[in-house]
Amino acid sequence: MDSTFAYELRVPAAANADEGWAEPAHKGEMTTWGGTAHDLGRLVLQRWHEKAPEKYQGLPAIVEVHSDDGRHAEINNYTPVNGPTLALECAIEEAQVADLAHDVKRQELAEAMRDAREFDGLSDRNIEHRVRFVLVPNEARKILGDGKE
Repeated sequence: MDSTFAYELRVPAAANADEGWAEPAHKGEMTTWGGTAHDLGRLVLQRWHEKAPEKYQGLPAIVEVHSDDGRHAEINNYTPVNGPTLALECAIEEAQVADLAHDVKRQELAEAMRDAREFDGLSDRNIEHRVRFVLVPNEARKILGDGKE
């Protein structure tokens, strides 16, 4: 699955005194990347170390990668991984994607619950009963009670 990835490369503030640590030394976006966030971070870091401006040569750097589907990685070593470590990174990213999807669906459920009460006149008890297989009663009451999760 292709996602949009954004990355930022940071260097120690001492090397980047004009911009400071808060400003990335390099950043970009990839819309055609089909690999993992970890792999993209390693690729960016490797290219940086190969072609970094002179003031950054030999200094440590960190690449932070985020995708629009919830993946995130922080890379400080561009050595490729394989085997169990690669499988672990893939599992981490799949869990991150699932977590974001769960959060989005949870928010959609909360909005639907409030809409059903407001626009269809369903009682809180009726809604709690309808959502009993996905929410425990206290969670349903919390959503319906104050409009926050």
